[in-house]
Amino acid sequence: MDSVGEEGDDVVTPGEFLGEATEFIAGKGAYISPNGRSIRACLTGRRKVTTAPPGSDDNRSTIEIVGHKAHGAVPQPGTIVIARVTKVMARNASADIMCVDSKAVKEKFSGIIGTPSPF
Repeated sequence: MDSVGEEGDDVVTPGEFLGEATEFIAGKGAYISPNGRSIRACLTGRRKVTTAPPGSDDNRSTIEIVGHKAHGAVPQPGTIVIARVTKVMARNASADIMCVDSKAVKEKFSGIIGTPSPF
């Protein structure tokens, strides 16, 4: 997937690994994981890789998700959400996100709330 605008045949889902942050820039529908090393999907759709334009300062390709179903507002790091906790485990909790900022989501989607690592 090195050519401009090439789409993969595989469908990815939220949280799925897309590539390393050293090789790609996170585009629409993708985010850099909290560890800062990997890029993951935040939408369902097909992976699309676009090479950097000639003469660009950053030579990494952009990876994004296309052909996805609109979910309305999608939270980014630092966004305030309203969620209902659905499961509590030792190191994290699962929650159904109902509002992002002040906007209700169009479809139910889940998130995971983690506890800080002691290491």
